[in-house]
Amino acid sequence: MKKLLALLLALVMVLSFAACSGNDEPVVDENNSEETSSEEQSNTEDPAPVAETYKLGMGIVVSTKSSKEAQAQVDATVAVVVTDSEGKIVKCELDCAQTKLAVADGLVPEDFSTVDVRSKQEKKEDYGMQGVSAIGAEWYTQADAFAAAVVGMTADDVAALELVESNGHNVLADETLHASCSMDVTAFKAAIAKACADEYAKEFTADSFTLGLGVNTSVASSKSAAADANGVAALYTNFAAAVVAEDGTLVATLLDVIQPKVEFDATGAIVTVSADYDAAFRTKKELKEDYGMKGVSAIGLEWMEQATNFEAAVVGMTSADITGIETVESNGHNVAADETLHASCSMDITEFQATLAKAFANAR
Repeated sequence: MKKLLALLLALVMVLSFAACSGNDEPVVDENNSEETSSEEQSNTEDPAPVAETYKLGMGIVVSTKSSKEAQAQVDATVAVVVTDSEGKIVKCELDCAQTKLAVADGLVPEDFSTVDVRSKQEKKEDYGMQGVSAIGAEWYTQADAFAAAVVGMTADDVAALELVESNGHNVLADETLHASCSMDVTAFKAAIAKACADEYAKEFTADSFTLGLGVNTSVASSKSAAADANGVAALYTNFAAAVVAEDGTLVATLLDVIQPKVEFDATGAIVTVSADYDAAFRTKKELKEDYGMKGVSAIGLEWMEQATNFEAAVVGMTSADITGIETVESNGHNVAADETLHASCSMDITEFQATLAKAFANAR
């Protein structure tokens, strides 16, 4: 019995010694540990943003209805939108090229530089709506408010916004929306509908970007009336949309042009006027082969084809890169000097460059 007790005591002493001489670190249950490795921590901290796929679209609606005795006028409202994979608007920019040309006595101005060709967004307070606005807000402020209001909506949602007549204008029925945008939004709704359905829309993938809209108008092709011919107020506008990455490079772009012409006689009376935002009026892209460039093009391509090629060529460039594209004179036009670019777009590119520069500058 004494021998058995001695053996048990010796065994206890051996086990105690082994426990004291082992690793001092606590035993961790690997299946239920509250500690994480440095690699695991790095995987849970600030994950990189996931790039999503979006679509850029542009819509333009045009009216010459406001033309009157001694004054030709074109109102071209443009919307550029970015929609997500569900068709919801994530960004929207709105502007209007409202161009007026004096044609009294059938004559256009001798100096076209005196004509104010700024868009309503560019005019800011010079447009002068604030003083007569029901909510005391300038045009660009109200346009920006409407653009912000449609974010999160689909094209159908925008189309469904109820309007009511007020002093001859179709304004928003919703009191909250009307409090920030009390002006007529008919053209905005029409332009956004076209932008969301744009057949030339560009898909792009990005995790962060800004959207800019550029508008550039010229009246230089206008002509006074003659004894045997009406005068023409040629109020042409270039439009550019630019999706810009954080590093300042172009992710996606859309370009288009309108060439509305308002005829007037030798007395300054307007001869041709379209319906209000005439659905029949088409931009150069919308005209497609009807524009008629293919037959006279040096490379046998229609306008919309060449514009689309230019859009693709400048993706990845900065604003400075695009404005820096070298041009050479050819038959009175400034065309790309680069042979590769010229092979896909042989027409004058200076307006593309200028309008895209505006779009970059306006990106937000």
